[in-house]
Parts: sequence; C-alpha cells; structure tokens
Amino acid sequence: MDKSPASQGDDPHLDSKDIVTNKSINSEQTNTDDLQQWQALSAWSIVSNIFSTLKYILSNGFAIVPIVYTGWRQGFDMQWGILASSLLLLLVTLSAIIEWRKFRFRLNNHQLEVKRGLLFTKKDEIPLSRIQNIRYEQPFYFKPLSLGTLVIETAGSKSDEAHLAALDTQQAQTLKRLLLNLSHTDATVPTHEHPHTDNEHGIENTQPIVRKSLWDLILFGFYQNNFIWFAVIVGPIAGQVDLDKIFDSPLAQQFWLWVQQQTHQNIGLQTIMAIVGLFALYSLFALISIVAAILKYHPYQLDKHDDTLQRSGGVISHQQDALAIKRIQLVHLQQPVIARLFKRWTLYFKQVKGHEVGHKTKQHMLVPSVKSTEIELLLAKIPQLSGGASALPSSYSSIHINWLTKRIALPLILASILTIMGYYGHQSPGFFEFTWFITLMVILAIYIRYKQWGYVVADKVIWQHSGFFGQQWQRVAFEKVQHVNIIQTQGQKQAQLAYVEVGLASGSVVFPYIPTHVAELIITRSLNATSHDNRNWI
Repeated sequence: MDKSPASQGDDPHLDSKDIVTNKSINSEQTNTDDLQQWQALSAWSIVSNIFSTLKYILSNGFAIVPIVYTGWRQGFDMQWGILASSLLLLLVTLSAIIEWRKFRFRLNNHQLEVKRGLLFTKKDEIPLSRIQNIRYEQPFYFKPLSLGTLVIETAGSKSDEAHLAALDTQQAQTLKRLLLNLSHTDATVPTHEHPHTDNEHGIENTQPIVRKSLWDLILFGFYQNNFIWFAVIVGPIAGQVDLDKIFDSPLAQQFWLWVQQQTHQNIGLQTIMAIVGLFALYSLFALISIVAAILKYHPYQLDKHDDTLQRSGGVISHQQDALAIKRIQLVHLQQPVIARLFKRWTLYFKQVKGHEVGHKTKQHMLVPSVKSTEIELLLAKIPQLSGGASALPSSYSSIHINWLTKRIALPLILASILTIMGYYGHQSPGFFEFTWFITLMVILAIYIRYKQWGYVVADKVIWQHSGFFGQQWQRVAFEKVQHVNIIQTQGQKQAQLAYVEVGLASGSVVFPYIPTHVAELIITRSLNATSHDNRNWI
C-alpha cells in the first residue's frame, strides 16, 4: 500500500513549508493555552535574581568605594571583609530562592497577572492596554541554556511592573508577541482565533529603520562619555594620596624636564601640549564608555514591526526592546560638544514617565550616533509617529532679549558693589581685575546660553532648541499635549511676553520669554489637535 502523506489523511496540497507552519501554529497555540494557567519560573531564575540583586547593590553603592578604600589604607581587616561578603551573598541567595518559590504568572482576561513576594504575597494585575515597553534580555549565562528574561514596563510606572526571568526562549517570544498583539488589537477578539504564522511576524511585516556599525558605536561611546561619576569615585580617593611625593618622584621630574626640552619654555607649545594631555586623559576615560557601548548595543538594529519599534543588540547580554509607537511622547535629539565635531546626534524616543516628580522612564528607546542627514530619513520611516515625519529645523526663532538683560543685571550689580567696597577698602588692583574677569565670564556664559534658546512652530509639532556648548532639539507633537500653562510677570505682561510650559506624559517642556501671540498659537493648535483626535494621549 502506498503510504504517501495523502493516504495518511493529510492534505496532498500541503508542502513541507505548510507543515512546518502548521506545527509552529499548533506549538504557539499550546504555549498560549499553557500561559492561561499559573506558571512558575525556571529554577535558573534564582541565578538571575542573585545577579540582579548584586548588580543593584554595586550600581547604587559607588559612594562606599572611597570609604572602603580609606578603611583599607588605615588597616582594613581582610577576614571581616570576607565574612561580610559571604554573609551578604548568603542573604541574597536565600532571598532569591524564596522569591522563586513564590513567583507565579499567567495571561488571563486580557491582563497579565503576577504573584510575588518574600514575607507577604503581592498580586499585580497589569492590563495589556497599559503596557508600553517589552524588553527581552538574554544574559551571557542564559545563552547556552536557551533562556531569557522578559521585562515589562507600563505607562506611568516608576519601575518594572513584571520581570519574568529564565523563560524558555520560545515561551518568552510567544508571550511577548501575545502581549503586543493584544495591546494593539480589539480586546474582545480572543487571541487564539487569529493565530499568527511566522510570515506574519517575519520579514514581510518588518521594516528596517536603522543599523549601526561598530565604528558608529565607538564614536557614540567617545562623545557620550560622562566621566563625572569616575570623578565622584576618584575624588575622595585622590584626597588620600600624597601628591607632593608623586610630583617629587624621579619619574615626574624626568617628565617635566622632557616637557621643558620639547617646548623650549614656549608658552604656546606648552598650551598645545596641555590640550593634547587633556584630550589623552579624556580618551582614557572614554575607553570605558566605548567598551560599554559596544557590549550593550552591538550589533545595533532598529526595526518597525507593524505599530511597534523593536531594538536589538548586545554582545554579552542580548536585548530586544519593543515599544508601541503610539506610546512615544517626545522625540529628543542631543548633541554634546564633542559630537558636534563629528556631526553626530543621539536620538531618544521618550515614553511616559513614572508617578514620582522628576522621575524618568528607565528605558527610553535610544538611537546612537545619528548623522544630521539621517534624521529626516529615519523619522520618515515611522509615519505612525505623532505629528508625522519632520526634518530637523535649520534655524529657529530666538527667545526675547529680555531673558538676557534680566540675568546679566545680577552679576553686574554684584561686581559693582564689590568694586565700591574694594575701593574704600584699599584693595590691590588684582582684586578688581579678578572681580571683573569673573563677572565677564559669567555674562559670557549667560549670553551663550541665551543664543541657544529658540523655538520653531510648525503645523503639527513644535520644536525647542537649547544647550550650551552642545545643543539639543526637542520635538513635541501637538496631539500629545496634555496641558499648556502660561506664566507672566508684570514686566512680561507689559512687554507682551510669557513663559509657556507644555505638559506631556513624559514631562514638561518650557519655552521662556516668547511672544504672547506665539503662546496663544501653541494653545490653539494643541486644542485643535485634541478636538480632531479623541484617542488617549498615552
């Protein structure tokens, strides 16, 4: 008897690809049914919890580094240190085990339910409509096991709402897909009635937005370097070092002698050498930032999948972020002073911030090392973005000069008072020179800040320009505006000027000293955008 697929009851028209697709659908349906029941995490989540807790302690305990170093210099007891570290590790491990034993989750009635706790059980019910960002992480210790972690953030939350560690890769991707689909479709339609094939979630519905090379990430790490935290740690430690001994050492003396020989006591050459030295020192600090950028983002790729943005990358710990485009509140472009030399920008898609005043969402969607010519093309690939695609403005309207005159008056008054007091106090000429030099530097800084303030009002968006040596643009879509506050002093009323605060779900954007007719235009267009679109601002 012929034992062909047709004779076994299968459709003779099905090819191998259809069979694989059907198996994938059946597998996903099985996973979906399982997710409707209470699920426990894998025991490997204990490892993830231990690493996460230790990382949190270390990242928030940088302030104790100088204390430990000082104690070490004054005779820190190694045995007590080992005992304290062992006790801390034991407590963290016990906490992770208890957390694993009590952690349960399920997908029920269009919401994600999570039960957790150490001493007391806490149950979270997360409506899928509140989910704004889903991040898939795969640390290096989970890669060989094909496990990953799903981090779910919600609109208005001050922290991660759900942290599902050590999920099977297929289960994690299925859950991620279900959360995204349910949160963007009619909640009355059961998910199992619309199973998605691999093609529906594959290349056909995915549009590449941007790719970043290794060189792009090196540049990003170089210009985005923030070594202030390094200075916070090193500063107290440097205070414990005897600098006189270092400067008097034979190596230091030979170095200064070499500098004098090379520059021949020329102040100009010494200045150039000092600048080169500072650049080399900055490059040394930036090396840490460069390595961190490569490990975190390489190979960086940002894609648009249906109505979501999906970012992936990471060398040691692979990450996949998914952000609903409608959740984006603000487009923020930042260009530090060094980035201006390379004509590169860092682009942020900012989301809803947390409840706490001044709190910012931890995971803004970031696009590193963007060329000026790439900005318009990048935004044009996201037509669902509120306000539509917008090119970066080439110029802007400056705020009123009254902002400048109000601020330079104070240092001038203080300098004048000090000059009068110094005159009657018979101070040396150096006192007056120093006073007015500092005053002029302050006025120059205020003027530079003033020249950077500006705005551009378009049909659907308003741009704000600001900065000091660097610069930044913020793009606000009128349909995302929640409120507009106008603040006027008596002097501003007479000059027909105002402070305008535009409130968004991601925070407020302030436009100082702009004409009242521009403020009224902002209000009018914000109201028009809201009246023609009654969808939720989130």
